[in-house]
This record gives sequence, structure tokens and C-alpha cells, in this order.
Amino acid sequence: MKAQITYISHYFDSITQSDQAIRSFDAFKNWEVEKTPGVTPETVKSQFEYNIPIKENSRLLDFKKEDTLRYLTKLSCVINHVKFFRRVIAADEPMVFLEHDALCTRSWVDVDFDEYLILNAEYVFKPPNKLALRQYKDYVWPGTKGVYEMQQDYRLTYYRDNNWNGSFMAPGTGAYALTPKGAKRLLAAAEKNLDQSDFLINSYNVNMQYLLPSPIKFNSVNLSTSYGIQI
Repeated sequence: MKAQITYISHYFDSITQSDQAIRSFDAFKNWEVEKTPGVTPETVKSQFEYNIPIKENSRLLDFKKEDTLRYLTKLSCVINHVKFFRRVIAADEPMVFLEHDALCTRSWVDVDFDEYLILNAEYVFKPPNKLALRQYKDYVWPGTKGVYEMQQDYRLTYYRDNNWNGSFMAPGTGAYALTPKGAKRLLAAAEKNLDQSDFLINSYNVNMQYLLPSPIKFNSVNLSTSYGIQI
């Protein structure tokens, strides 16, 4: 499975974690992983996607009004995903998106999934991930082995006041697989309006599934770069 690790090319800790990620995937079979430098607040204004409108009543729009650095950071993050959507479409084959703190736990085995497949489900609601909040920490992903549909008791839902309200949100964007079909749907949504990446990737815009056991976990150190860092 081809995979892209997105990292911050001028931030030493991100470079270090992405190198650790590469080594972890090299230890298992059937992965073809490469590093890709991501868009950052320093480069985001030169990107074509910078001019896409922001979704009405969205989380990203709040950041634009409240905190310039965090807004440009979150905007950079979602643009990284939009570029990945285009890459999957151009390749015309499923691919995996990884953040720099992804660590592989097992070899890739081809599975049949429709559009969007969460690859780190077992770890997203546990420390050091920031989603390990009180309302989510006890959530148990139903299933044992294979690809599963999102369950109705899944608690992380889109809560902003627009037409995506009530849909399932991505539990972060640290590790997911995407088919060309799913990439086309997400790109169509993104080219109309942008929101924070894990808000944009929701069940209104793409069919979401998850894989158990999870083949990817998090690095023990969370760099929290999506909150905005001064380098």
C-alpha cells in the first residue's frame, strides 16, 4: 500500500518523528511509504487552495476571527489533505495519508473498503492523542477483525450550524486510507468550502469505515503542531 507521511520540513521534531515513522513501516511488509513536506503558515498564502471560501458557521471560520496563527495552521492542514485527495485521484488507486507521528504496528493486508478507512481507530481516543477527552475515552469500536461501518453510537459528530450538522466526524486525520472514489467526493466538497480537516472529512461528504485491528498507532510524544507553532 502506497502511503504519504506529511511533515514540517523546517521543524526538527517533525523531521525526527517522520523518520521514526518511516522506520516503523520498513519493519513490516507491503508498505510503500514516502515523506512529503506539508504546507505551513509560511507558505499557505501561495497555495491555489488559499482562495477557496471557508464554510459558513464552521470551526475554521472561528479560527479566522480569533487567532491568525492558528487559522493559518489549520488552513495549511486542510490544504495538505486537499492536495492528497488530488494525488489519489491522479494515481487512480487507494493510498494512505499519515501524519508525522504515525507508527506502524503490522503489515498491510489488502482489505475491501469503499471510500474512507480509519486506520488508527483503537488509538484515537487514548493518550497522547488530544481526542482522549472524557466524553470519548470509554468508547469501544465494535468488531474484532476486518472493515466495519461506523456505528450509530459513535459520539464524535459535526456540531456546527450548517448542512453538515449531525454527520460523523473523522477522529483526527492521523492515519486513513482513501480510494479514488472517496477522494473525488471529498475533493468536490472541499472545492466548494473548507473547514478544519477533521471537520471537512465527515460522513456527509464521504462514506466512513474503520479497520480492526488498527495497523497504525501514535508516537508517544504529541507535538501538537496543528495548534500553531512559532519556529
